[in-house]
Parts: sequence; structure tokens; C-alpha cells
Amino acid sequence: MSKGMRLTGGLAALVLAVTMLALAGCGAGFGPTLPSPNQGEQPEPTADICGTVTDSEDGAIAGATVTVSDGDEQWTATTDAEGHYCIDGPAQGALGVTVGAEGYETEYRTVTFEGEALTLDVVMDVTVAMNPADCPDIDLSSTDFNETVGTAVINGTVTNTDADSVILFQDGEPTITGLPPLSPSAVSVGPRTFTQLVFLHPGANVFVAMVANANCVVLSDAVTINWTPPEGSDFYFRVTLSWDTSTSDPDLHIWSPDPDNEHSAFWNKEINAGRLDTDDTEGFGPENFTSDTLVPGRFHVAVNSYSLDEDDHASCTVRVISGGLASNSVVRTYGPYNFTDANGEEGYPVTGNTAFWWRPLDIVVGDSGSVTLAAADDTSLTENTSGTPAQAAAAARSK
Repeated sequence: MSKGMRLTGGLAALVLAVTMLALAGCGAGFGPTLPSPNQGEQPEPTADICGTVTDSEDGAIAGATVTVSDGDEQWTATTDAEGHYCIDGPAQGALGVTVGAEGYETEYRTVTFEGEALTLDVVMDVTVAMNPADCPDIDLSSTDFNETVGTAVINGTVTNTDADSVILFQDGEPTITGLPPLSPSAVSVGPRTFTQLVFLHPGANVFVAMVANANCVVLSDAVTINWTPPEGSDFYFRVTLSWDTSTSDPDLHIWSPDPDNEHSAFWNKEINAGRLDTDDTEGFGPENFTSDTLVPGRFHVAVNSYSLDEDDHASCTVRVISGGLASNSVVRTYGPYNFTDANGEEGYPVTGNTAFWWRPLDIVVGDSGSVTLAAADDTSLTENTSGTPAQAAAAARSK
């Protein structure tokens, strides 16, 4: 995919509408609960995740299975004749979602459930010649543990799948990881494999994979990697961007503090405080900015929806951790933030969240190396304060 052009066409494979409602979803309410004359105190009301599953012509898909998981427990519902479902009271936080139906490729998504009613509508339009009769099998392992920089590779071998994705949880935070494509569009009994570079936080890092087909949803055994950053060979903070669609192209941007305001982007990866490792133009990420040089002050983080290519959206997640050089420990995840259009990095200056830009946070680094996460301020972020126009043009041509 070339970053020299704007690509906005999409497959419309899956429409993900995540809408926080003012009223409770089906089967639950937020009004006062009055005791029954026949029993004692009533249970607290629970919120739901509800929605519809339809095909590309807006026809209801009955009997589809919708499953959400936090990497430990699962909650499941089956669609009725109108394609409607409700999942009652799942765990709050980031959740992985699978939707399976006979004759269709299983869909994977991630959502954040905050205890209020959530609407999740799914369109399934990728068909398969047949679905596996047996449940999926997933074997998870880790290799290439780099103790100095805090990275590892998670490897998965999957059989009995009818999709091109799996969900990988890291400490309960889900991201979507791609498998080799189904070719032709039919069941691939397997095995198919994936490898995912992961960035660790100090302490225990727990990984679980979620894989599904039209009949079953399976969670793998956990893989745990313990990491203690070596003294003097680490970093102050790392920002990791990942997303959930296979051909979209979000970009991570970092601005260093005043007075330098150096700008790290795909066209100018290295700045005074650190560097961007890669520009992933074809799906899922991660893209990582690592600060290994002490530059006190306020850093600004932004994500641009550069291109959607063949996808109809990109749901982006940003994770921030502190490393061994920092004087405190920080681990926090932001998002997902859903882009449904792209603009090829137009729209400077960046001042807030828009259809094409997301400003999840600012990072404040103290003189001693402390790392504090703050809400994004209203600073006007301009293009190309550290790279040259020639750098930006050359990088765009190479996309």
C-alpha cells in the first residue's frame, strides 16, 4: 500500500457500532430496585451487551453465537430469529469478541465495557464453503525473550479455524492478531501459525489466546513471562499502538516537550528523546515509540488514521508502560478509538479528537525520570517540526 495516495475503499465486512446508551439495554434498568413482598433484598441491576447480527444485505442471521471474554471467563448468547442477542452482565473492562455462524467466517473484535448498556451490531459478509466440525485447538508458546529491552515473541499454532484472526490477551488486554489468509475461502483445518512481538512491563506478563469457529470458542493455556529490567539498560517509557483490522494503516505520532517540540512519525522516526521502531502499513501493528533519553517535560501522543485501504474501520488501542530507567512504575491502556475514515495525515494542526486524529494522552517526565500520564491538553500540534519536507515526501512514497 502506498502512502502517496489516500485509500478509503472498504469491504464493509464488519460494521462495529459501539454506542454508550443513556438507558439500559434489554432486560435491565438503572432505576431504583424495590424489594419484593415475597423475598428479601433484590440483586443489583446488571447492564448488557446487546445487538443484532446480519448479513451484507441486512438480513438477520439466526443461530449465530456471540461470545465475549476477558481472557479468563466467557459470556455467550445466541441470536434469535431476528438476529438479536443480549449478553447479561459480563465483566467490565476490555473484552475480546467473537461472532460465529454456519457458512460464515468467524469475526473478531475488541470492545470496552464500562458497566453501562452497550450496543454491538455485527455484519457478516465473508462466506466459507464449510465450517470445521470440531472445536479449534490453540497451542501458545514464547520465544526470543530479550531481557535487555523487555520484548518477546508469542507463537501460536491454530487448527480447525474458519477465520484469519485470533485474539491475544496480554494481562487481560485484548488485541487482534492475524493468521495466514484462508485460501481459497474455505475451512482450513490447519495448522496455521502466528507470531506476535510483544512489549513487556516489569513483573509477570500473562498471555492467553482466544480462537473460535462457528461451533466453539476456546481459550488457550496461559503463557507467563516474568521480566525485571536490567539496571541502566532500559527505557523511561514506551508507547505501543495496535489496531484490529488487517489492511488499515493508523500511525503513531509523538511530540517531545518544549522548547524542542521534535516530532516522531513514520517520516522522521528518531527524535531527541527516543524513536519509533516501525511503520506498519498492513494491519494490526504494533508500532512502538521508546524513550531511552531523559528529556523532562510534557510529551504529546496522537494517532492518525492515514488509510483504511480495504477495511471499513480501524479500532485503535494505545498502551503506555514505564521501564527500568523510570523512577516509578506505570502501565495503562487507552481506547479503543474507532476510525471510520482516513485522510492521509492531513488536518494539521492537531488540537483534539477528530474523525482522523485521536489524542489519547500526554506523558509528563520529571527531572528524576518519573513518568506521569495526563489527559491530552489543548496544545496545537504542528507538522514536521523536526523532520524535513523531503523526509516526509520520501517516507510517503515508500508506504
